[in-house]
Amino acid sequence: MSISKIIAGTWKASVAAIGSFVLWTVWLALGLLLVLQLYVAGKNELALPDFLRARFERQLADAGIRATFARTSFDPTGRVLVEGASFSLPEYPEPVIVARAVYAQLDPWALIVGRVEPREIRITGASAAVPAMLSPSGRAEEIVRDLDVTLAFAGKQVGITQLSARLAGITLVARGALQFVPAAKPKPEESLAERISTRFPVLCREATALTAQLEALEAPRLTLELEPSDTHGAIVAAELVARSFALATPVVATIHDFQIRTQLPLFGETPTVSRLELVAAELRLPLEAEARGVRAVISGRFRPGGLQFDPHEVQISADRVAASGFFATAVSAELAPQPLPKLSATLVADVMGGALAVRANADFAEHSATLRFDGTVSPQLLDPIGARLHVDVKQYFNFAALDCTGGEARLAPGWKFEKLTARATLQEIQAYHVTMEEGRATIELAPGRFYSPDAYARIGANFARGSYEQDLHTHRYRFLLDGRLRPLDIAGWFHDWWPNFFHQLEFPAAPPLASVDVSGVWRDGRQSAVFVFADTEKPVIRGAEFDRVRTRLFIRPAFFDGHEIFAARGDGAARGTFAYLADPATHAWRTLELKLDSTLDLALAAKIVGAPGEKLFNTFQFAQPPAVKFDGTFDGPAAPGGAHQTLQLEVHSRGEFRFHGFPLEDTSFRASVRDAEIVVDPLDTRFAGGVASGRAKVWGPGADRRVGFDLALKDASLGQAAAALQRYTAEQNHRPVASPGKFVQEKANVRIDLAASAEGSYASALSFQGTGNATLTGAEIGEVPLLGSLSELLKFTALRFTSARANFRLAGPRLEFTEVALRGANSAIDAHGDYALDRHELDFKAKIFPFQESGNLIKSVVGAVLSPISNVFEVKLSGSLEKPQWAFVIGPTNLIHSLAPGEIEPAKSEPATPEVAPPTAAPAPPVESAAETTPAAKT
Repeated sequence: MSISKIIAGTWKASVAAIGSFVLWTVWLALGLLLVLQLYVAGKNELALPDFLRARFERQLADAGIRATFARTSFDPTGRVLVEGASFSLPEYPEPVIVARAVYAQLDPWALIVGRVEPREIRITGASAAVPAMLSPSGRAEEIVRDLDVTLAFAGKQVGITQLSARLAGITLVARGALQFVPAAKPKPEESLAERISTRFPVLCREATALTAQLEALEAPRLTLELEPSDTHGAIVAAELVARSFALATPVVATIHDFQIRTQLPLFGETPTVSRLELVAAELRLPLEAEARGVRAVISGRFRPGGLQFDPHEVQISADRVAASGFFATAVSAELAPQPLPKLSATLVADVMGGALAVRANADFAEHSATLRFDGTVSPQLLDPIGARLHVDVKQYFNFAALDCTGGEARLAPGWKFEKLTARATLQEIQAYHVTMEEGRATIELAPGRFYSPDAYARIGANFARGSYEQDLHTHRYRFLLDGRLRPLDIAGWFHDWWPNFFHQLEFPAAPPLASVDVSGVWRDGRQSAVFVFADTEKPVIRGAEFDRVRTRLFIRPAFFDGHEIFAARGDGAARGTFAYLADPATHAWRTLELKLDSTLDLALAAKIVGAPGEKLFNTFQFAQPPAVKFDGTFDGPAAPGGAHQTLQLEVHSRGEFRFHGFPLEDTSFRASVRDAEIVVDPLDTRFAGGVASGRAKVWGPGADRRVGFDLALKDASLGQAAAALQRYTAEQNHRPVASPGKFVQEKANVRIDLAASAEGSYASALSFQGTGNATLTGAEIGEVPLLGSLSELLKFTALRFTSARANFRLAGPRLEFTEVALRGANSAIDAHGDYALDRHELDFKAKIFPFQESGNLIKSVVGAVLSPISNVFEVKLSGSLEKPQWAFVIGPTNLIHSLAPGEIEPAKSEPATPEVAPPTAAPAPPVESAAETTPAAKT
């Protein structure tokens, strides 16, 4: 583009100078020779021969030229000198050619026979001007000045021994020779004067246009070497050297310290193939582009008639090219006009450290271009790209290496950046504080928008495929990714709220299989939003290990909404939803909402929920994971209302279940928790082989914490119940568990129904106040040897009981039995008394009615005989359940001693009756609600 203009200017300058010089010099030399002869004859005392004067006048007249001379001289040897010569055309008043002096050496022998044959012509101080009528400025303009030339004539050749001039500001130096070429025959009706008159204006206009172009040259120097040619007169080897050249078309450019070499035909109308070589120290182009160490070879076609050069191909190289912050070294390019001002180019260069091949098509009229490129892209390119986009691109994206294929960049009219697309493979990517080992992407970059519709990246064991889009003005972005990802490995893209949440999750086996939709605004994490689907094996959530977890999450800063969560471990699984809310400023935990249907071990749920959950769930122990429906809200200290917890829990379990360590089986219950208040209602379970139901409540803070319960037990084994209570008491008091005692063994087949209602301190099992009743049935309730050893012989005298009923009242450490009734086939006992829970001591008084219930004839007779005595039997029972002690309070003691001496010692003897089970009481009044506390079990 700039080179083609330089070529055209150089060519026009060369041809105009040489053509004008040759044409006018030859005519001037021939004409002036005659003039000089006339002048010498008239002024130097030598008369100009008439034939010279006549021929000169005829030739000038034929050409339509007027000549004036200040002084002439002539000598007989053929030397002619003309001083102050000027030549004019009839159409223009001012001279077109002026010469200070013209010297001609003529062949004297030719003069003798009347021929003018110059041997040498010298012209000094000559100038040529465009008449005012043909000048754009309206005044005569000099295009050639300071012309000094020496011509030597030899046959059909004219030798230029020396030529120097100023041609439109160019210092012109020429030497060589040219061949006279027969001019084309003019039209028969066209005279020489008419030809000059017709061609002169055209020549002036071309010279004027060329002068305007050559004014852009600074300190130019043109050297011409002419080689004679039979067809073109001469082949001109031209060399143009200039300090600078400002080019306006086809592209605005400036060349500094340049040199142009070419060879051109002097005459002829047939276009010829020419080659132009250019060497420049510096070339300045649009887009703030510059090139240094430029070398170019331009091939094209030269049309002498119109002084035009049509470039076909340009081969150019440069040491360095820079534009708008971009730079390249070792540049090699081939340019091809399409035609000008359109240009196509193929370029290979080291662009800012990366080897790149570029194919470009540019339109310098529209100032637009399309560039296609492949190769290695240097990360240094991001600096000028960011400068043009007014964005620090490296803050969001950087890399160590990038291989690019199928790249294309488009510049819209006005050299405005329109779009860049490419397929890139990258290594060591820095993506906004996150380092990726490798990546592949299809890239689309437009003003204000970066888009990658197909991207792949790997971070260690993490990898993802998807798309990325960013508005470079608003910094809004969006990721759509599928792959495997540990969330903490991309924590750099988010503020503290992201790691604060995901540090609770660990993935030791492998990163989760995930699908992610991330959107937000860089540098404003408050606007981030993340949709995540994740499926992973062997995760650890807040210390709880699972076999598999699957979840769908919606995440905003300080807000995590689990639309779906599935977790499995062993044969257990949990499904549900959760929501986690943190303080937007401090990221401290505010609220956790959790809804689950679970068959997992509650210990896992306790770890996930944390301290509030552990405190609650640690009260439950299951031999097999229960089926749980869980709906809870846990408020942390950062919540607006402070720390609170609200929970609805529904549990169904099979096998052993312990509540605060108290053993139960096959338990189902619903629990409601509101901070310190816990209500269990209803509760259905199995205890000691029986069925229990009821409700419980725990409430109050700290030392004032209370427990209330309302329970009923049906058809339980008295022996199993006693054994369970024995074990439970030993475990709670951290004592070794004793082997089953005699009481437990003997009461294995006794069944008990129990109802109780009480309230007490959560911290003290001996603080409860309440009422209850119990009923016992079975052949092994008790057997009392009324007559001591004699009862072994008289079996009807042994008191055997098959049922018992009792009403009791809890009074702190004392269990008060207001009514106890034992009935059997041959006897009855009515009793009342206390049992000290803290000391495990009995204090009962009972009336014994032997044979009162008997249907046997002998027993009835004996009973009738002894009835008055039985009615006054009153027994005092003391000691423990394992070693009870009893004695008659009043009655026939002496009789008993006489009947069975030595067998019974009041208050010291071994009990004649079996251990008495806790009596029953009337149903207790209901409690407000139910609870899950240890003290209730202890009662």
